[in-house]
Amino acid sequence: MKKPLIGLNPYYFEYSDAMWNGSKDRYFTAIWEVGGIPVTLHYPNQDDSINEIAQAIDGLLLVGGPDIPNDIYNGNHPELLDSDVMGPEREKFDRNIFLAMYNLRKPVLAICVGMQHINVIRGGTLYEDLNEQLDGSVNHGEFNGEYAHHTVKLEKNSLINKVIGGDDPEIISTHHQGIRTLGSGLKPVSWSNDGLIEAIEDTKIPDAFLAVQWHPEFMLDDEDQINLFKWLVLESLSKSQRTSP
Repeated sequence: MKKPLIGLNPYYFEYSDAMWNGSKDRYFTAIWEVGGIPVTLHYPNQDDSINEIAQAIDGLLLVGGPDIPNDIYNGNHPELLDSDVMGPEREKFDRNIFLAMYNLRKPVLAICVGMQHINVIRGGTLYEDLNEQLDGSVNHGEFNGEYAHHTVKLEKNSLINKVIGGDDPEIISTHHQGIRTLGSGLKPVSWSNDGLIEAIEDTKIPDAFLAVQWHPEFMLDDEDQINLFKWLVLESLSKSQRTSP
């Protein structure tokens, strides 16, 4: 049986006078473990290549990363952003590859800033810093810093509940931002105890994507969390078989 090709959006950075792109090894391990073939994508030189990339892969994993530039969602407090902010090349690529996959009805799993970015793409806004702007914020960890463990509640009639199930699962998070106002065509399906949205789904196409604020790649010994990656691979395989000649 043909294994589905899962594209990972790259983290693009400068090191030793050269530009590098890549992603954390845990993302690749998760996709391999559930039967997919993970590949790192690359920002194309021409915008029309985005659709060619989307056509070539079967599914997309939008990985975590740095803060989204707050001018994109009309944020007012740039001083609250982390020193590591997403560059314009990655923001443009992540936005366009997500839209291309959505239009092709190919599945997407979005993690951490990947979920935040979908919300921004749909016109939503973000808390620029949870500790400063969300009253009663629980410990959500820090980007590139300490991990936090806390529970989340799941909407019963949701795809996320169907995929991972369980009552108030404990998750690992490492972020200081989150969804403030929800974007168009999105519905919240998971929350932490401080009311922060922890997962979103599409209202028009229920199985278009799964987007979570936490980091399931840090919980590969948890079968429920592995099921998120399994969903991506199985949906990618199923939809690629339906569209094959």
